[in-house]
Amino acid sequence: MSTPNPTVGAFLFDAIYNTGTRYTFGIPGDFALPTFRWLDQSKLKLITLTHEPSVGFAADGYSRASGEMGVAVVTYCVGGLNMLNAVACAYAEKSPMLVISGGPSPSDRRTDSLIHHKVKTFDTQRRIYDEVTCASAVLNDPETAADEILRVIREVKAQCRPGYIEVPYDVVDMPIKLPQAKPAIVAVSDREMLEAALLEAADFINNAKQPVIIADVELHRHGLTDLALEFAKKVHIPIAATLLSKSIIRENHPMYIGVFSGGFSEPAVQKYIEESDCLILLGAFISDVFLGMNSVSLERKKCILANTEKTRVGLHSFENVQFADMVQGLLDAPVKVRERFENPNPPVDAVPLSAAEKTEALDADTVFRLLQLHMGDNSTLVCDTGDSLLGAIGLRTGKSNNFISDAYYLSMGFAAPASIGVMAANPERRCITIIGDGAFQMTGIELSTAAKLGMKPIVIVLNNDGYGTQRHIIDGPFNNIHRWDYTKICALLKYGTARTANTKGEMEQALQEAMAGDDMFFIEAMIPKHDCTRPLKRLGEQLAAQRDPSKRK
Repeated sequence: MSTPNPTVGAFLFDAIYNTGTRYTFGIPGDFALPTFRWLDQSKLKLITLTHEPSVGFAADGYSRASGEMGVAVVTYCVGGLNMLNAVACAYAEKSPMLVISGGPSPSDRRTDSLIHHKVKTFDTQRRIYDEVTCASAVLNDPETAADEILRVIREVKAQCRPGYIEVPYDVVDMPIKLPQAKPAIVAVSDREMLEAALLEAADFINNAKQPVIIADVELHRHGLTDLALEFAKKVHIPIAATLLSKSIIRENHPMYIGVFSGGFSEPAVQKYIEESDCLILLGAFISDVFLGMNSVSLERKKCILANTEKTRVGLHSFENVQFADMVQGLLDAPVKVRERFENPNPPVDAVPLSAAEKTEALDADTVFRLLQLHMGDNSTLVCDTGDSLLGAIGLRTGKSNNFISDAYYLSMGFAAPASIGVMAANPERRCITIIGDGAFQMTGIELSTAAKLGMKPIVIVLNNDGYGTQRHIIDGPFNNIHRWDYTKICALLKYGTARTANTKGEMEQALQEAMAGDDMFFIEAMIPKHDCTRPLKRLGEQLAAQRDPSKRK
């Protein structure tokens, strides 16, 4: 510890710093102000945002981009409950985040006082957070606070999910009892089960005609991506990603075939994977998004599945096999080396605009075509839900871990605040944020935080005049929003440069100017109201068949 007799607050933020985290995100409030004072005195840097949901998304974005634990600091109930959706997103997508909330004094709890921000009981917020966290603690006793802090942090790091610590406003200033040194409890595999799983997996792969690896998000969360890629290179088995794991390996790698998301995939990727007789699913979420809203199905008997929750080879399950051990073990398993494969979906250079095209009206597909032409390898893409995400499926990034999205939970409003965390984690990369107009109206004001910090994102708002994704499922007046003059955001903030692109040529010119500049650059891309990319059209068709009674099967 930095001091021999630390307070609860000093110990808490030293413990966070020692995990490798360097930034925190928050909004102060009176119950949390004493905690913010200790945060201000710590080695950690604080970024204050404009709204609590943005705090959670920014902490999540920081975690995904840095590989470290995100930290969100808010006040009791009005702050903590306001941030709940962003924490739920991190929980659903297994992103490690620590929520620190100010709280009432233990003396308030003893008298059961009616104090401001209290909802039902003093434990209401903590009980609600138990649904979206893997560990929680209320630090009412400085004698046990250190052990509780370390326990929650340990679980957040191990499970890659959010944790919750509530710090009473007076306890944070009290001297803490330092924890007793305890040996770390490390989960170990059942060696016989692990050996059996690896031998059966090797036999399955060796007898397959067209095996393929799907490298999903848990590889990144647990630092195992390099092992999976090494295995792919060693045995010459191609590798695909998912929307949630897009860019965990560089997307111009010769072993990489593209993003698989069922019927939303590029056709060559979908065909190759559907024809595979051995899918090696590493760290995968088998969700409806993974399956293209169930537009395809995967036969379990053709799959090897290894993640933090289960290990299965075909229809055989293996208990007590740790995910890391299974991935590591594949490198030494008796898997035969295959002849080099012919990539069914190699990277293709985007086609520049012809002279005639430059005067044509802009459409969604052209936005992503031009992005592929003009974004640099040192760019990080942060995409909101809808066409901002689905349109980017075919984009090939030149470096790993430079595509961030909430591609399973799919919460609108993720991208703008998440970009703040991403830019804090990787200031040397140029952040390109793609947001629909509906999502921008939710959290786009977080560009104020970018201006305050001198951050320089390129922000592209896809303006299709409403909730475009929903229109392709069930349309109605409920999908209409008020049209803003979005480019006025730079005048409002007195920061950055803004352009409106109505034609393909104007979009190209704006992107060229943005990439060449050194400033926040805002582009309003005017998309026809009912235009969308092919993947979004497929999404609409799949969900319409489920949600629209007139189309329901």
